[in-house]
Amino acid sequence: MNTLPVHNVSLEPVKQAAPSDVAALFKFLRRYRLGIFIVTVAATLLGVLVALSMPPVYYSTVTLLIEPRSQRVVQQVAEVYDPTQGQFSEYFATQFELLRSRSLAERVVDKLKLDQSDDFLNDAANVGMLDGVRAKLDWQRFLPFLPPPAPKLALTPEQRREKAISGVLAQIGVQPIPRTRLVKVQYFSGDAETAQRVATAIADAYIESGLESRLEATQHAGRWLTDKLSDLSSALQKAERNLQAFRDQNQIVSTGSNRGLLDAELMENAQRMRDAQRVKTELSSTYSRIKASDNDPARLEQITALLQDGGVQKARAALLDAEQALKATQQRYGEKHPLMASSLSNLQAARRAFDDQLRTAAEGVRNQYEIAQETERQMSGVVADTTGRARALDRKQFELGVLEREVDSNRQLYDLFLQRFKETSNTTDYEPINARVTDSAQLPKSPVLPERPKIILIAMLIGLLLGLMLASLKHVLSDGISTVEDLEQITQVPLFGIVPKVTFGRGKQILRYFKNDVRTPFAEGVRSVRTAVRLAELDQRKQCYVVTSAVPGEGKSSLASCLAVAASGAEKVLLLEGDLRAPVLRKVFGIAKEHRGGLMEVLLGQCTLEDAIYKDSDNLDVLAVAQRPPNPSETVSSMAFAALLQQLRSRYDRIIIDSPPCLAASDTLVLARLSDAVLYLACADATPARTVKRAVHHLRGINAPLAGCVFNKVDVRRHLEAHGDYRYAYRYYG
Repeated sequence: MNTLPVHNVSLEPVKQAAPSDVAALFKFLRRYRLGIFIVTVAATLLGVLVALSMPPVYYSTVTLLIEPRSQRVVQQVAEVYDPTQGQFSEYFATQFELLRSRSLAERVVDKLKLDQSDDFLNDAANVGMLDGVRAKLDWQRFLPFLPPPAPKLALTPEQRREKAISGVLAQIGVQPIPRTRLVKVQYFSGDAETAQRVATAIADAYIESGLESRLEATQHAGRWLTDKLSDLSSALQKAERNLQAFRDQNQIVSTGSNRGLLDAELMENAQRMRDAQRVKTELSSTYSRIKASDNDPARLEQITALLQDGGVQKARAALLDAEQALKATQQRYGEKHPLMASSLSNLQAARRAFDDQLRTAAEGVRNQYEIAQETERQMSGVVADTTGRARALDRKQFELGVLEREVDSNRQLYDLFLQRFKETSNTTDYEPINARVTDSAQLPKSPVLPERPKIILIAMLIGLLLGLMLASLKHVLSDGISTVEDLEQITQVPLFGIVPKVTFGRGKQILRYFKNDVRTPFAEGVRSVRTAVRLAELDQRKQCYVVTSAVPGEGKSSLASCLAVAASGAEKVLLLEGDLRAPVLRKVFGIAKEHRGGLMEVLLGQCTLEDAIYKDSDNLDVLAVAQRPPNPSETVSSMAFAALLQQLRSRYDRIIIDSPPCLAASDTLVLARLSDAVLYLACADATPARTVKRAVHHLRGINAPLAGCVFNKVDVRRHLEAHGDYRYAYRYYG
């Protein structure tokens, strides 16, 4: 068996500069350009369809001047009604919302009788985008033989009014002019005259609603304030009575000092309890071991905490001195000397003193632990009692604070309304809302919607972004190795070649395809692997190669067969089938059934090596598997297999072994140790990076002579830029 360590090939991968972000982005866009283009075109066509389906919409604008009411020394009834007086930003925001309110829309509908107009109810501005697209794509109208659709049910007067109000609310636009008190009220409609009429009606209804609200506030403010003052006076008196009753019932004078004493007592007891808990925690482990030792000195001596005791250390020192004295007497006078008895007696006395001191220290630790435990229990009860008293005092303080705050709030509210009532009763003047029309609504001449170029451009941009997102998602979710740089980085061995993907057949068809046309990219890829194998042997000859992969289906057997055919032109080559579990070489080379000899027959002595070998060409011999063994792992690990391989080394210039996948069977690891070099094969865009890492980890775990790697089944037409300079060779030979 060949167990000599085989070093990696001398060809080192060329260190290339890391690609820039711009280059990486360019490669990404070039790889997924077709999908991005299709998504962008689809979104653009959808945008064109939407833009063409949208009906034209007009809008008319009326400009209002809204001014806040002037400040007066005495506040008005309207100011009681509207507490936002003086806060200009909130006041204007409120007026803008009133312009978009439902009540205002109801006024407009009733004034113009819009619910009685079918044209308004079917206004094009209220037609949704989906409805417009559905109307454009109504395929039933192109089939005259179909029955006509069922007529729509007539709307009730309530439904017509609700639809008209919803239509007005949906098409009102309020646009304040910055740094001014002007606001533009816009109304959108499919009819120009309707847009003008409704915009004018909205402005008139807004001014009228303001006047009516002021008049109504003046009439009701006096009655409301009178009733409110009576209720507030009763609430204040009740709150004051409740506060005084609570103080009398709980005899509350001042609770601040009592709470301070309770806090100090609670902190002191809590500190004592924590000290006891700390002592108990520190002694817990030692106490458990002392309790388990049952006062056995030998077990007590194993407790480190007891050995740190001063008495124990002195007793131990005396014991060590007695032992040293006994050894000195024994060495000087011998076992039978009378002084030996005295030394033994001293040693025994020192031992007893040491044991007694250990028990004394253990008893001390036990007492300390029990005292700490009892202190913790007592302090826990004291802390709980003190905490309960503090909580009771806090509850009383809380209830007292609630009652005091209720009295204060009722008094402040009563004073506020009393002041407002006096101010209101002293004035009867009335101030209308300061709003007027500065620019009346004009008849629009051209539609403003839809903005078809803008819609199409936005749809195009959305399609482009969606295409980029989908491409990025596909790129992130793809875990297969797609570049030679990734493969070399994972395997840490040089790349021997790139073999392009063959889009037809497998096994025998691929071998025939390789033999018949030597100028195909596939044939050039295999020959580049053969050339790399030869160049890798400049420093040291490697006779036996194992071709393996991580998992089945990566083209390992096809590559091994074609590589053997390519190498047989200048050397005497043997292709040995090492995959005893799923042999395929008989099918690949078309070995007839009459040729019954194979690898297992040679190992079992049922036929000679010459009878088992199939000659494919002058210099290529194939030793395939005809009979599958019951235990392939034991077969390749046997002495007979090692002896056969040694015999084959003497007869051939090169031996190529087609091994099983290294993650699927352990046979590959045995074959790798028997060979001179291992050629690892990975399938492009299919083999996950984690699978390759695990396979290489298994091979390096047994010190397999991993010489190089091959990137197989590369779809160069799909993404030329992902595989380095090989694209030039593909274009040349393709």
